[in-house]
Amino acid sequence: MGRKPRVEFKGAIYHVIKRGNNRDYIFQGREDKESLLRYIAYAKEDGGFNLMGYVIMDNHYHLIIQTEDKPLSKIMQTVNNRYSKDYNKRHSRSDHVFGGRYKGILVLDDRYLFTLLRYIHHNPVRAKVSEKIAQYKWSSDHYYRKNINGLVSVDKILDMFSDDRRIALEEYVRFMEEDEPMVNKNAYDEYEAVDVIGASKDASKDDGELVLKLECEDNTLDGILRRAVPTAEEFERIKAGSRQRSLKDYKLSYVKLAIEQGYTFKEIGANIGVSGEAVNKMIRGA
Repeated sequence: MGRKPRVEFKGAIYHVIKRGNNRDYIFQGREDKESLLRYIAYAKEDGGFNLMGYVIMDNHYHLIIQTEDKPLSKIMQTVNNRYSKDYNKRHSRSDHVFGGRYKGILVLDDRYLFTLLRYIHHNPVRAKVSEKIAQYKWSSDHYYRKNINGLVSVDKILDMFSDDRRIALEEYVRFMEEDEPMVNKNAYDEYEAVDVIGASKDASKDDGELVLKLECEDNTLDGILRRAVPTAEEFERIKAGSRQRSLKDYKLSYVKLAIEQGYTFKEIGANIGVSGEAVNKMIRGA
């Protein structure tokens, strides 16, 4: 049976996983891990994509990539081929370095970016090679904690926490230091043993092509707000910025529905005249 085609389009976000051949330890030392980062940087400069997160373990790596003009397949070909040649040369060998095809999991829903980033940053903790995320050098965590845009583009995810960068950084650290809510098996099922992250449970596959269920409802932010309130009066009061306590539950319903549709805290708040941080607090206090 032939391999299923990947869904690729400009602006798509992917969780990329690549393992060593036979799960060999191909990133054992500093030089190996630095070499991979060097070729990721080269491919980023050459192909134009956003690297939103990464972790390099001893026998595999994870990336979160948002493509631009060049397709994911070309990006990964550049990274993996160049690393393989360099690795074999430095270690005086000629075998395959990587095992099989890389896995590129399409992320359809931005709200999964928070937990996906935490999932890949938690890899060293789950593997018991580090007690805390921040102690592990070979991940993108330090770019986020230090608010550095360079190899890693941190703005999209940090802006989802808050418009205020100081608050966003505090929220990022708090979120990363929380225990993962899923046991290892469930986390693996959610973020690795799938073809799409954020797809409807009704999604199906037909002849190798992903067929996604399209919702007929009005899933604009105003459409979501109308479904969350009982009458047009409450809709208008919330849109006007009313802070009446009687509207609190309706606002919370709106926020939850909007998050399910993949809107960011910033977008959700702007539609009803509050900040992204206010939306975040609303969810945390629910």
